[in-house]
Amino acid sequence: MSWGDAFTGAGVLIALAALLYTHRVSRRQTELAQQQTDVQARLTAIEEGRRADEIDARRRARVVPAFRRVEPKRLRFVLTNEGPAPARDVRCQLEALDGLQSPRVIGLGVLPVELRPGQEMEFAASVGLGMSTLIRAVASWIDDAGGQEESFTLNTL
Repeated sequence: MSWGDAFTGAGVLIALAALLYTHRVSRRQTELAQQQTDVQARLTAIEEGRRADEIDARRRARVVPAFRRVEPKRLRFVLTNEGPAPARDVRCQLEALDGLQSPRVIGLGVLPVELRPGQEMEFAASVGLGMSTLIRAVASWIDDAGGQEESFTLNTL
């Protein structure tokens, strides 16, 4: 055996090793490309879901009742549409949670009304001795997504 044959054999072994290494790298790149495709598909699905939620949220109003003290002796009951859509047929029922008398809210008889996004409707309210300070308020309305109802626990203090 001559030195030429030894170098040829060594060259063939190096070429074979390079071929195996290239095959492994190629397989790993294919796996990584597939993983990247899977991740991209999941991200696309999440983004589509988020867009659908945003579109649905734009169709919804959110009417929030609250008692506010303008001054120490002046109490107001306020209905606010905090949602991005108009609220139609807005109604609100108040109920004392402790069995006492509910506060008097003057002007609730004008309900149902429509509230545009960000619009507030304010009513004069009065609380006296023997009246409840913890109130359950149930607001109901109709928006572009249909009929809605939400319950709140309010404090008049």
